[in-house]
Amino acid sequence: MVSRAWKVCSQIMQYLVNEGYTNQVHESEVEKAITYVRGPDQRTIINWKRALVSLGFLERISSKVAMVRQRSIFQMNLLSTPDLLVDVVKRDDKQQKLM
Repeated sequence: MVSRAWKVCSQIMQYLVNEGYTNQVHESEVEKAITYVRGPDQRTIINWKRALVSLGFLERISSKVAMVRQRSIFQMNLLSTPDLLVDVVKRDDKQQKLM
């Protein structure tokens, strides 16, 4: 049985893949995906970013980018959602959008 948090994280990852991200994604795009799926409240965004990292959907790889703004870049783990992995593998192109 899959938890509600796992389903919501899968929806957020699906949104990112549909937007063209398949490898790395900037924190602002993750926040936009969370806003689309769950809502714009800042507490919600913070909690779901934490859930995405703790459940293994995303891994923070750069926190030194733009030290003034304290933004990060995340590595996407498509193995956590096999359906997304199949969609990405079927594509002919690589990541459509870059940060």
